[in-house]
Amino acid sequence: MTKTERWLNLLAFLLAHRSAVTREEILSQVADYSGDWNSGSDTRRESTRRKFERDKRELRESGVVFETHKVTPEHEDQEVEAYLLKPKNFYLPYLSVRTAGGGPRPYFLNEVKLAPDDLPILRRAAERVAQLENTPLGAAAQSALRKLSFDLPAVGVGAGERALHAPAPEREFALLREAVERRRAVRCRYYSIRRDEEAERVLEPYGLMLSWGHWYCVARARERDAMRVFRVDRMTQVAQVEGKEGDFAVPASFKIADYLNRAPWELSENKPVLVTIRIAFPQSRWVIGEGLGRVTNAVTDDGGSELDFEVRAVDAFVRWLLPLGRQVEVLSPASVKQQLESARAELRALYR
Repeated sequence: MTKTERWLNLLAFLLAHRSAVTREEILSQVADYSGDWNSGSDTRRESTRRKFERDKRELRESGVVFETHKVTPEHEDQEVEAYLLKPKNFYLPYLSVRTAGGGPRPYFLNEVKLAPDDLPILRRAAERVAQLENTPLGAAAQSALRKLSFDLPAVGVGAGERALHAPAPEREFALLREAVERRRAVRCRYYSIRRDEEAERVLEPYGLMLSWGHWYCVARARERDAMRVFRVDRMTQVAQVEGKEGDFAVPASFKIADYLNRAPWELSENKPVLVTIRIAFPQSRWVIGEGLGRVTNAVTDDGGSELDFEVRAVDAFVRWLLPLGRQVEVLSPASVKQQLESARAELRALYR
C-alpha cells in the first residue's frame, strides 16, 4: 500500500466518526496499520506506532486539522489522547453574493461573501487563466470556474460546466421550495420504483436537500402519518393544498442536516437490515475511501474487502450495487442476495 492510500484510509476512517477516536482504535482498524498492530509482536507494534505518528505529522504539515481530545476508553481508568476531524474543514467555503437583506445560509459550510461588482471581474480573470491549457494553474482555474457555476449560477461559465448533478424539474422544485418556506401542504403524483406504480400523495414538506446528485424532499406523508424522503424528479402534478400559510408545524427537533450524510438506502424510517457484501479490488478501495459501510475485512485473499451495511431501503441498496456488476457479491442475508440476482436477470432480459 502506498503512503497516499494509507493517508486516504486514515482520513476516511476519522471522517466517518463524529466523536474523537483513540490511537488504539485507529491502529487496530485502519488498513496498513492493523496488520502489524494486531500481530501481537511488540517490535511490529512499535514500528506501526512510529508510522502513525509520522503520518500524522506530515498530514498536519499539509494542512489537515487534527483536533486532539482526552477520552477515557471503556474498561480503562485513565485518559488517553483521541483524534477528531471535522468534515467542514475538508470543504471549500460556499460562495455567496453580499446583499443588503442578508438571508438564510443555504449550506452548513464556511462561507465567503463577494460583492456583486466583483463577480464579473472574478469570472473574466478565471477564464483568462483557464486558457493556460495543460498547466497546473490552468487546471486550477477550470476547477474555480466549476465552483463558481455551482455556487453562483448567475455568473455564467458555459452550459457544459453546469452539468454537475441531475436537475430537478423546475416547476415542481419551485412549488416545493415555496411550500417549505410558507409551511403549505402539497398534493402530487409520486412514482415508486419498488412498486413500479404512481400514486397520489399529500405531503407536509419540511425541507429540500441535494444528495448523491439528486434533489430530495423530506416530508411528513399524511396518508401514513410518517416521515418519508421523496425524490423530486419522481414527483409530478405538484400543487399546494387549499389552506393558509403555516397550516402545519415543523417539529423543533427536525434538522435537514440529519439527512444530508445519509446514503440513499438510509433514507427511510424502516427498521435496518444488516447486509454483508464482498467487493473486489479496485472498486473496494473507492467504497472504503467514500466511508460507505463498516469494514469487517479490509483485504481479502483476492485483494477485495468485506463490509457491513445497515440498509433501511433494500431497493435503493440493490440499485446502487447493480452497476458494480460482478465486482460485488452479497454474502448475507439470502433475501437481499436473491433480490440482487433478480435485478440482474431483469436487466439482462431488458438488453436482450
